[in-house]
Amino acid sequence: MKKLFFRLLAAFACAAQASAASPSVALYYGASPPWELLRAFDRVVVDPGHVPEPRSIKNGPPELAAYVAVGEVQPSRPYAAAIPAAWIKGKNKDWGSQLIDQAQPGWPVFFAERVIQPLWTAGYRSFFFDTLDSYHLFSKTPESRSAQEAGMVELVREVKRRYPQAKLIFNRGFEILGKTHSLVDMVAAESLFQGFDAGKSRFRPVPGADREWLLGQLSTVKNTYGLPVLAIDYVPAHDRALARTTAEQIRELGFTPWVTTPDLTSIGVGSVEAMPRKVLVVHSTPVNEASLRYLDPVRMLSLPLNYLGYVPEFVDASQLPDHPLKGRYAGIVIWQTVPATTAEQQRLSGWLRKQVQDTVPVAWLNMPGTLLDSNLRSTLGITLTPTSGAIAPITVVQQSGIMGFERAPTPALDSFAGMTVEGARPLLVLMQADRTQHAAAITPWGGFVSSPFVTSVLPGELGSRWVVNPFDFLSQALRLPKMPIPDTTTESGKRMLMIHMDGDGFISRSETPGNPIAGEMVRDRVVRKYALPMTISVIEAEIAPDGLYPGLSPLAEKVAKEIFAAPHVAIASHSYSHPFFWYRASAGEGSDSYNLRIPGYRFDVKREVDGSIAYIERRLAPRGKKVEVFLWTGDCIPTSEALRAVAAAGIVNMNGGDTVATRSNPSLTYVEGLGLQRAGGFQVFAPNQNENVYTNNWLGPYYEFERVIETFQLTESPRRLKPINIYFHTYLATKRAGVQTLDKIFQYALSQPVTPVHIADYARKVMDFQDLSIARTPQGWQIRGASALRSLRLPAAVPLPDLESSRGIAGYTADSGDRYVHLHTDSVSWVASPGALTSRPLLVSANARVTDVQHASTGVRWSLSGHVPLQFTLKNVQDCDVRLGNRKLTPLRQEGSFSHFELIEHVAPSLEALCRN
Repeated sequence: MKKLFFRLLAAFACAAQASAASPSVALYYGASPPWELLRAFDRVVVDPGHVPEPRSIKNGPPELAAYVAVGEVQPSRPYAAAIPAAWIKGKNKDWGSQLIDQAQPGWPVFFAERVIQPLWTAGYRSFFFDTLDSYHLFSKTPESRSAQEAGMVELVREVKRRYPQAKLIFNRGFEILGKTHSLVDMVAAESLFQGFDAGKSRFRPVPGADREWLLGQLSTVKNTYGLPVLAIDYVPAHDRALARTTAEQIRELGFTPWVTTPDLTSIGVGSVEAMPRKVLVVHSTPVNEASLRYLDPVRMLSLPLNYLGYVPEFVDASQLPDHPLKGRYAGIVIWQTVPATTAEQQRLSGWLRKQVQDTVPVAWLNMPGTLLDSNLRSTLGITLTPTSGAIAPITVVQQSGIMGFERAPTPALDSFAGMTVEGARPLLVLMQADRTQHAAAITPWGGFVSSPFVTSVLPGELGSRWVVNPFDFLSQALRLPKMPIPDTTTESGKRMLMIHMDGDGFISRSETPGNPIAGEMVRDRVVRKYALPMTISVIEAEIAPDGLYPGLSPLAEKVAKEIFAAPHVAIASHSYSHPFFWYRASAGEGSDSYNLRIPGYRFDVKREVDGSIAYIERRLAPRGKKVEVFLWTGDCIPTSEALRAVAAAGIVNMNGGDTVATRSNPSLTYVEGLGLQRAGGFQVFAPNQNENVYTNNWLGPYYEFERVIETFQLTESPRRLKPINIYFHTYLATKRAGVQTLDKIFQYALSQPVTPVHIADYARKVMDFQDLSIARTPQGWQIRGASALRSLRLPAAVPLPDLESSRGIAGYTADSGDRYVHLHTDSVSWVASPGALTSRPLLVSANARVTDVQHASTGVRWSLSGHVPLQFTLKNVQDCDVRLGNRKLTPLRQEGSFSHFELIEHVAPSLEALCRN
């Protein structure tokens, strides 16, 4: 028997390479599937009860398959009650299901009509046939088993007669494959190396004899019938290392692996390992949805998590999820700014113990050591030292470089709590008399920082400063893996430049000679002066004939038409009535006080969104030119209803976020994240703020807007955190200082190596960031969902891609500072470079988007599309002819192996580097 086992292993090892093209597969039967992770797989089997409309899944996997039980039925299934009682042959006590007599003549038609047809109508085209061997529980004679098998063969044939395009996946069903293998797309089998005993509720390695038998069956499936094999094994959720090892064992045999938990509600490990990019952030309960915007975790934590490549998901103690988090979230951050109630603390403690047991990393900020219950303290390995009551000085006896990031830790007498953590690597250790406090540490379960060592509030109105380095602390506490990081600041290796204008004050008179309206000044001093992609908006009630200023409407509309006719101008709406407070206006709290006072108007979301868009496109926009963006107004805290309205209109949204870091406030606490997820959708924040903030709410001095240059600089170095965003209101052009300052800002921006883009392009990148899929593969990485976001930033530990073996990669910037990889498709296969950098032609950077790349033995062809005259840098083309069509290009300058080019064209559809061997 052992000889047979090793012969089988050898045969499968030889076949492993041939199976490389088999689709990756995942099984997920839980509610609310995490599509951002499951899209990493080619085919995902789901419970159709949780996914009733597969066509509605926008960012899901390429193929969804519906789980269908053939030999059993759960009483909860919609067709269960219609099955005649005579067809039921008993119960499966382990799973609480009823066994079905496959030999009943009416069963194949019933199954095709009542089980498959509704799923086919819903949009499913693949079906996972389970419980094909359940008849063994009641069929004990050869004759009885033969009848059951004949019934299942007829059932399969009936389904394929009605739906010849249906893809069928068998879970085992070895007994009927001889007669049905030509109708089957794939065969699955459970428990090859690791299994689960449902009767005893325990995990166990598969006994050798069982594995040998199963390998024999799978040998027939693969070698005789030529079908791909899916091996499904089960390991505990917390044992990710075992899951990876098991998946590798299965893969080495040439099978497609899926290693998960037996309830199939976890994200397991398969042919690829989907990397979770969400971090669950537990915060204090906000007063309402609008106030969530001002919580410290939202204001301060989003930025470092986004920079590290992660998406924060904000919940309070009443919203803690009860589904498994391992493999679905990268970790948990707890940051409560208001003391939790007893009920909240109890709920959080029990839930947190479960997460620690499942080895989900936890980073706890402002951890209240004295409020932890004894069970949680025991789980976390915390020992408290009772106070002696004596007041004594506090000394810092150990401090890591992670502490003192923007402000030195300053212990306070009333915050000292004697506490140590077993197995911790302390980041900050304090002493008071003979008592020790681990005030911050990396621990076996994650890490924590006690108050007041997370942030420190400066005296006066100087704001806050980070005490702990949030980048390093989160990376270490959450055990974040080194992987490519989706980047929303950069296009083709250069920092992006964006320009947008809120339409406030379009009809205000300028102080310059002749007193033109502000719209005219923007037309002449911005739109006609700078041929850069920019997005201009108007407020309908300000300029429409039936608005607030009918006498100025003819001039205002004429100017708006001229601005919108410019080819480099994209159009945005800044609403109908410019709501100052969206939530208050929506609630009808004296709504005329919360938007422009338009006689007879009561706030209406559809009028603000759909109505203003229709007005602009009907009266102001050139034929065929559409509104692309809705720019939030006033407090920039939209309701969920407003977010849904903008999404339904088919455009993107932007504004909000208070990024205003300057030399006088050089803190990351003044730099916000990408935006905020609300019930109605995702709000995209502007990368930085407009002149109103820099000019003391437009009270002056008006030249202070030039300090936005300081914001640009502070968000570029030492880390590139934001693109350059020149963001202003129309009324800026009413002041001489405003116009002069705007020129200075433009000149600074154009002196930098930038790629100009429209803000709609940026907003789409931010939306991609939320659910872009990154998966680890045996060769490197797989990226999916990069429709707009085409830049990845690489940590030092991540190898560069091998351009010849990878697919979807246009080039990279790697020789100084941050390393950026440029993508040219939304789906990327990344093969890690074995070592030395490529000596083939390489696109290092460009001020344009890469739309295509073609590699050949004689060179490389790129397609570039930009908004301004092209500038690009190639590497390793010294011995190549660089051509654009039939025109040979000469470098503007040569620096070693780098060749820098400039063209008058904005688009290069066939830029080639043809090289001599």
